[in-house]
Amino acid sequence: MPQLTCVDPNEQAINVAFEPGETILQATHRAGVDGILAECGGGCSCATCHVILTSDWEGTLDAPSLQEADMLSFAVDSTPQSRLACQVQLNGQHDGLTLAVAKRQY
Repeated sequence: MPQLTCVDPNEQAINVAFEPGETILQATHRAGVDGILAECGGGCSCATCHVILTSDWEGTLDAPSLQEADMLSFAVDSTPQSRLACQVQLNGQHDGLTLAVAKRQY
């Protein structure tokens, strides 16, 4: 099973196994990663599943949708590498990649 490394807000690295087709949100919730609130339940209507992707994700994802980009404008400490975990669908290309959970979700 492919996996990614997720650095939680306490700087702890957690290996998260995922099924291709899952979102980052689904995989990290199943793995019990702390810090991803996802108050809207994954509906892209809040910014409380804010994650920050590392440079190794470059070229593996489409740009955020207009709705996701709008929600990210409300995220605390958003960066150019910020994404909403509910909007990033994982595939085999993502095996071994790293991301960080934003330290503050609201």
